[in-house]
Amino acid sequence: MQTNINSEEEWPAFDEQSLFESMSREVSQHVEVAPEMARTTALGAMAMACQGVVDVAFPNGHVVPTSLNLLTIAESGERKTALENWFFQPIRDFQSAQKKERQLSIQVYQRNLKNWRNAEKALEKKRTQTYLNGESIEEIERQQAELDDQKPQPSRLRQLIYENVTPSALAFSLYENIPLACLVSSEAGNIFEGRAFQDLPMFNSMWSGSTLDVSRRSSESFTLENPRLSLALMAQPKVIDRFLEKRGSEARDNGFLSRLIVIKPVSFIGNRKGGSSVDAKKSKEFSDRVTNLLTEAFAILDSKSRQRKVLRFSSSAKTLWQQIQLSIEQDMAEHGKYYHARDHASKLIDNVTRVAAILHTFEGYEGDIESHVLEYAYRLCKCHSNQYLKYLAGEPEIVTITNELIREIRRLGYPIGEDVFNFNKTLFLQNGRGKSRNRKTLDQGLQLLIKLGHVIWTSHTNLKFSEVRFYNVPSVLKNGIDYHIEELPSYESQYFSTGDTGRYPETRINASL
Repeated sequence: MQTNINSEEEWPAFDEQSLFESMSREVSQHVEVAPEMARTTALGAMAMACQGVVDVAFPNGHVVPTSLNLLTIAESGERKTALENWFFQPIRDFQSAQKKERQLSIQVYQRNLKNWRNAEKALEKKRTQTYLNGESIEEIERQQAELDDQKPQPSRLRQLIYENVTPSALAFSLYENIPLACLVSSEAGNIFEGRAFQDLPMFNSMWSGSTLDVSRRSSESFTLENPRLSLALMAQPKVIDRFLEKRGSEARDNGFLSRLIVIKPVSFIGNRKGGSSVDAKKSKEFSDRVTNLLTEAFAILDSKSRQRKVLRFSSSAKTLWQQIQLSIEQDMAEHGKYYHARDHASKLIDNVTRVAAILHTFEGYEGDIESHVLEYAYRLCKCHSNQYLKYLAGEPEIVTITNELIREIRRLGYPIGEDVFNFNKTLFLQNGRGKSRNRKTLDQGLQLLIKLGHVIWTSHTNLKFSEVRFYNVPSVLKNGIDYHIEELPSYESQYFSTGDTGRYPETRINASL
């Protein structure tokens, strides 16, 4: 499996012969964006195409949809719209063709409805005359019942893409027309700041494919069953910052943020060279696959007997899935990677499972989902998870406390060497500012600094702080790996040195890192 490396982290590439990878590379080189940005957009279109065809089962039998909630955070000028057009144009074309067919079918429907009403009137007239003649109307009533069953129905609106709609209007449209759609926007400011996200729990329910009961005062209430809705949103950083400032706590608490697959790609602005053309054959193969899957999804919707296929994992993939689940669970333990983002971690295996199912289906693989597909899905989602922790999760309170405490140590502590201070807790409880004056939060910050190797006890009441970790104290935790304390150098930038004579070991900073 090939990998693509950028300055921030390693993004994995899928099989270069696959529709997913080849089209993503072609478009990223043409539009001149990071390959991972193109892959994320491609996944949105693929999820839309696959969610009406397949569901996927965990090894324990729990079945989930293959819908995805994707968010790309990128500045204006990052060519978000151009990227979206390349991957979602097949869906828009399919939707347009369906609407044209519906317009033609409406004419047929109106003609059939007129004929049906004439037949209804004729039967009613016959029934009245028969009744007046004192004859039995049982046969006529039977014919009327048969005619009622034959009443023409208009074809449903085949709306697949929604761009800005209120939650209630979206739910009703999915109920009245088809329960299959994608909320798409390359500039999603109006979605994050408008009425579309008024009801975030509703989007959580749709992500889960749960039945949705909608009660309305001014119009008919309804029940939306088995909806399939994906989100493929792109927004500028300032839009997301405002959303998080205004509704971040709510969105975290109700689980909306934890379901997102997030990316803030490396910018290519200022380094573009003109791009290359997209291979027409690969573009057509991708478009044809989207069209074929949507056609199959509509056939399932129109059938009374057909249902979505439930994908399962092969024996080896089940073992790998369980290992992945265990790894994520262990990372939720105290001081683990997901200790402060357990809500996100709890949804990570779900997203990994969905991505694996989408890749399996879109590439046309037969049988059960194999290990290599699941492995790639995990590696990809782990990279997205890192982006979530960096850009959406918010700074853990313990990090805020510790950064503040370090600043207070510098202000109140007694310097005894270069970037080394002596202090005691009473000093902060009496003269500290902010959280460092609170005994509980002070202890929390000190405990973390001790585990990071930057604070040691020198007596029963006194402590010593060093900007670099103490050379003779083992670090239980590592800055920049387990936690990200901005006021401290990263663990990897520090090294032990014995000096010129080799007699005085100390920790130093590698200036090249």
